[in-house]
Amino acid sequence: MTDSNRNSTVDSKLLFESQYLFVTEDGEVCLKQTPRQKERLLKTIDPENLQDELDALQKEFEKLEDAVDSFLSNRDELIKRTEDELKDLFDAKRADLQNADAAGDFGKLLEKLDQALEELISEKKSGAEKQETSAEAADAAKPDKSVVPEEQETSEDSEAPEKPADPSTVEAEEATEEPEAEEPEAEEPEEPEEPEKSEDTEEPDPETYYRELADKAEQLVKMTDWPYVTMELENIESRWNEGPDAEGVEIQAYRDRINNSKESFEVKKQAHFEKQKQIRQENLEKKKKLLAELNEIIEQKNWTATREVGRIRNKWGQIKPIPKGSEEELQKKYDRLISEFEDHKVDRLVKKKQKEEENLVGKLVILDKMDALVQKLPSDASGWKEVQKEMDKLHKQWHKVGRVPPEKKRETWERYHKIQDQFHQLRYSNDEKYKKQIDKFYSQKKQLIKEAEDLINDENLARAARKVNKLHRRWKKVGNLPQKEENNLWDEFKAATDAFNEKKSNNIDQLRDQEEENLEKKLNLIKQAEELKDSEEWDKTHDQYQNLMKQWKAIGPVPRKRSGKVWKQFKGAMDVFYERRRNYFKEVKEDRKENLEEKKNILFKLEELTKHSDPIQAVKEAKPLQEQFKKAGYVPFKKKNKMWKEYRKVCDVIYDRFRAAKSAASVVGEENVSEYSPDDIAEIQKKQKQASKLSKQIDKLGEEVLQMKESLSYFKPSGKGSTLLDEVHQKLENAEKQMDEKEEELAELEKEIDRLKREAGSND
Repeated sequence: MTDSNRNSTVDSKLLFESQYLFVTEDGEVCLKQTPRQKERLLKTIDPENLQDELDALQKEFEKLEDAVDSFLSNRDELIKRTEDELKDLFDAKRADLQNADAAGDFGKLLEKLDQALEELISEKKSGAEKQETSAEAADAAKPDKSVVPEEQETSEDSEAPEKPADPSTVEAEEATEEPEAEEPEAEEPEEPEEPEKSEDTEEPDPETYYRELADKAEQLVKMTDWPYVTMELENIESRWNEGPDAEGVEIQAYRDRINNSKESFEVKKQAHFEKQKQIRQENLEKKKKLLAELNEIIEQKNWTATREVGRIRNKWGQIKPIPKGSEEELQKKYDRLISEFEDHKVDRLVKKKQKEEENLVGKLVILDKMDALVQKLPSDASGWKEVQKEMDKLHKQWHKVGRVPPEKKRETWERYHKIQDQFHQLRYSNDEKYKKQIDKFYSQKKQLIKEAEDLINDENLARAARKVNKLHRRWKKVGNLPQKEENNLWDEFKAATDAFNEKKSNNIDQLRDQEEENLEKKLNLIKQAEELKDSEEWDKTHDQYQNLMKQWKAIGPVPRKRSGKVWKQFKGAMDVFYERRRNYFKEVKEDRKENLEEKKNILFKLEELTKHSDPIQAVKEAKPLQEQFKKAGYVPFKKKNKMWKEYRKVCDVIYDRFRAAKSAASVVGEENVSEYSPDDIAEIQKKQKQASKLSKQIDKLGEEVLQMKESLSYFKPSGKGSTLLDEVHQKLENAEKQMDEKEEELAELEKEIDRLKREAGSND
């Protein structure tokens, strides 16, 4: 059926129509046109199998949804890609969706991909800007350790430089490590990682530290994970209080940015919860409406309304959040009505079987008429027009008759196709006008096949790819041939287009040409690196090498045989410069022993506060000491990391006890807080989390048990054994056993929580 013919039948000659597709009386399943996709023929089916085919298409779409969710869940791997690589990956995923044989809301899936891609690119740009800004700020305050061997970095003889190390320098120099010879990626060094901000890191640059907190707050408020963002904003507050001394740097602007971010987040969160409340109320009304529809079906005793009930079931399952306190009552009413409908299933199936037998008789009568018509076909061109009308009439009658018994379906369809083939062959032999039309269609489709095969030799892949899409559209516009010829030509056409697509994906020749171009570009970078290696403008030359490294990475692969050699040349020039630069900074030294002693005294006082009976008061006393620690200045380089690690460790203990005390009211009640120690509260919190997890597992098992019990009602009573029925019973027994065990475990855990509360209270 051509597109024009298909469009003309949309309103009047459809077997089925939904939000996403329609099925013509000839069995053509077509996706509807949307703003994101054109109308597309999915497949041609046997109308008797309509429901089974629709169910299969829906299941395929569910698989696509799972595939998209799986693809997007791997966010850590995606964020490592370049922007161009991300766009290519997402384009490939969109192409998979647009060519998939499935039925569902493709627009929603495509929109989900677009939004995820936009977020990833935005996150990458934001991260790149942060890293670049952080590198520039830290470059002036930290010594370079980028290519220092591991033994030199940990040596007791290493002297403290005048400036702290530059994290971006470390990135550039660590990236210059020589790749293994057998690795194909040797010509492209991996992106060196920044030193992690852990307990072992150096004391951060103040402006960078507070700016990054403000940046992180602004990024967090763009997210919609409300508990996570709330927790992270609290962590930012703690880190602000624990941060390094500003040392004369103006940080109020960063404080204001954090405050603004928090206010913005609270407004968004409140609006979200109001929206959720509204959604729950709307969902409640939707479920009430579905109950009314289901109740009407029961009252009218419309026991054949399987499709309507199936639609209600699907919608009921899709409507999730409703106001608390309403779900149990609604579910009971729903289950009662569904149970009543299913009780009449046996009677309906008996009637269905009888109807199938009647349909078989009707189809056999139509086949006899078709056979008789073929036997008396005219032997010349006269009369074929009237014969065709009669055959079309019988054809329509055939498709109007419903399903036949499954065991007879194949036999009846084979006889039907055989008669149709005989009719077309005889008409082709005796009706010159019909013969010319069929020959024209055949010739047009053979030409399309030839054009598709010629694409293999087209050097311009972009142009050829556009031709493939046009060829598919032209194929659909050509009229249909008799079924056998149509299928054979389609197989040839698809094989040709598949071959081209494979060539497009694996075009080695163009890749090699690109590798040669990349080699010339990298040789030019080596020349520039050689010219810079003797420079004594340490900061400026470092920035130039950083820029050269970025260009090197952006160029792409070179021929494998030259890969290791050109990398060694480039790395060698950089090594010369950074070795000279490191030796220069080793000559700079400053005595900071007094600062070390002062900070040790402050640490001693902070450690005493970790044992304070009042964690909240301990924080108040710790803040002035933290300020003194920050103002004490730098310590000898060899002691710097150790002092910072000890400082962070003791501060973490103080603020962890503070946070535990603040959350005590939610655990034991505000009126009982004074009766419990921070350690008691921490243990009770741990047990409550375990109990909450068990409770969710029990709820999930309960839903599975309910579903399996419902599925048992679908089995027709029979004296014979049923493997499937036995499996359902076994699964049900296992689920109920697991649920009993977890309920016992939960009861024991709740007893343990009560015991802890009693003992903690009595001890105090």
